[in-house]
Amino acid sequence: MNNSLQLTYLLYNLDEVKYSFMLSMLFQKKHTINESLFWAFELYKSKYEECLWNIITQLYYDFYYLKNISFEKTINKEYKAWKSTNGFQHIAKIVKELHKQRVSTTIFQHYYCNDNDNDNVNDNVNDNPLTQTPIDINQTLEYLKSKTLDEIKQLYKERFRFNMKKDICLFYTNQKHRWIVKLTAKLIKRKTMWIKTKLTEQNTVFICSLHEPASKPYKTLKEKRLYEINDNIGAFPLYRFNEETDVVSIWDSKLKKYLPDDVSKEVSAYLYNWEYYVRNTPFWKELFKTYNVTFKKKQISFPNNDMLDKFYDNYGFEPDEQSKETQMKSIKPIQKITIQDCFRYYEVDLQSLHNKPPVLPIQYIV
Repeated sequence: MNNSLQLTYLLYNLDEVKYSFMLSMLFQKKHTINESLFWAFELYKSKYEECLWNIITQLYYDFYYLKNISFEKTINKEYKAWKSTNGFQHIAKIVKELHKQRVSTTIFQHYYCNDNDNDNVNDNVNDNPLTQTPIDINQTLEYLKSKTLDEIKQLYKERFRFNMKKDICLFYTNQKHRWIVKLTAKLIKRKTMWIKTKLTEQNTVFICSLHEPASKPYKTLKEKRLYEINDNIGAFPLYRFNEETDVVSIWDSKLKKYLPDDVSKEVSAYLYNWEYYVRNTPFWKELFKTYNVTFKKKQISFPNNDMLDKFYDNYGFEPDEQSKETQMKSIKPIQKITIQDCFRYYEVDLQSLHNKPPVLPIQYIV
């Protein structure tokens, strides 16, 4: 599970934004392109751009690579363009094209969802599953995961021509995962199935609206929180499942005074201590540095009242004053579910998990 709670620009839990983005990308029948763009923009606005590129690339290798191995060139091209301009449109182009495709769960379910403790995978050449025809994909992935990155690259070069000097997508932080998928894809039957698409004028108009500020700072959450977190993210190891609490002071209307009370940390973070829980998010961290913000325990502190007033005049989001509808877009209850149930909701059957115990939760996207 995630070991710290962080809020994004619009005060969603960071891990829940990542998983909501993931599911909105993969299952276009239930999630529009606007929703995928919204979650991607929330990470971009929070200045988690490199993290966003890594999530997108991980999703590509796990769910789309078998459908189109050459699309990594497009990802690499748009990443380089983004590095030069920092423009969201380069991210949006990739999001749009991936959202359009039907996913392949072959890599995902074998790589992440199987318990292979009983498999006899070792380094002995006689047990090398890559020599089998056809290969057992589960054994192959487990075998490759036991190797180092350099060993996997060597196995690839022994079988297929590749100029390592022309390697791409080097920004992706999990290169071992990437090369495992690339090698496995070469060893199994696959069929290219890809729908080319581009950003439309309607997409561009929506993206422009994401960039626009709210009419007033205190209306930011009401106007800009367009979507609620996905109920099905309960299949993943959310921070909230740590069930930690904060002691906060809550107004008692009968006694007409504040009383201490234990509340769940995700509720405390949003309603009572949002400044503290955004402090490590790059957007807010840079802003706090500008305003010379410090913290005493969980309470924000400014060097003087002028700085305090200036900050809240510009960024007074007032989460505790928002409507219930706005608040519940991030602090609504989320139930733990299995990865099987999550995908079943989207009418996708994880076949490799038939007759196996429920997988709960699955560690994915860090």
